[in-house]
Amino acid sequence: MELIDEGRTTAQRLRPLVIVVVASKLAVSALLLTTVHFSPPTPAPEIAALR
Repeated sequence: MELIDEGRTTAQRLRPLVIVVVASKLAVSALLLTTVHFSPPTPAPEIAALR
């Protein structure tokens, strides 16, 4: 019975860490998506000149 209680207390201790990690991953993903979505378009003549 001690292993079950120990596992439960460990899970309760790690829950805030898991929440922070998941929230930070979502925030980074949202930031990356917005920066990609709102990035200025590259001019086509410069791309053609590089090729």
